[in-house]
Amino acid sequence: MSTSHPAAEPLEALAEELRSRNFSARLVAPLNRIPRLQVINPAAPALTEQVLAKPDSDGAWHYWFPWPALIAAVDDIPTAADRIERVLAEVGRNTGGAPGADAPEGLASSARTCSGELHGIPDCLETTGA
Repeated sequence: MSTSHPAAEPLEALAEELRSRNFSARLVAPLNRIPRLQVINPAAPALTEQVLAKPDSDGAWHYWFPWPALIAAVDDIPTAADRIERVLAEVGRNTGGAPGADAPEGLASSARTCSGELHGIPDCLETTGA
């Protein structure tokens, strides 16, 4: 699935890495909403999570869990995949990744609240009035 939203490209890159680790990863990009990566552990399908890509207050792009918790910078796909794998690991899975970092205070909240907000992260697109 292709979308013109700037989060789509880093999410698709992460999806490729997660698929190479035997996870199911699918880009979900509803119209006028922020794209998300739906990640499922096929060995334990109840283990599923959404991953977002969005900039922090300084404009640097990161992957985030929606609760919200910072995963890693979008240019560090192996670390992001390690942390996601660790969160979604079934019992007995050997993971080499480090635990996910907590989101720095203030970075996960947006200045705008949308009706489709998920755990403090709005799922609508920021638009400028014309």
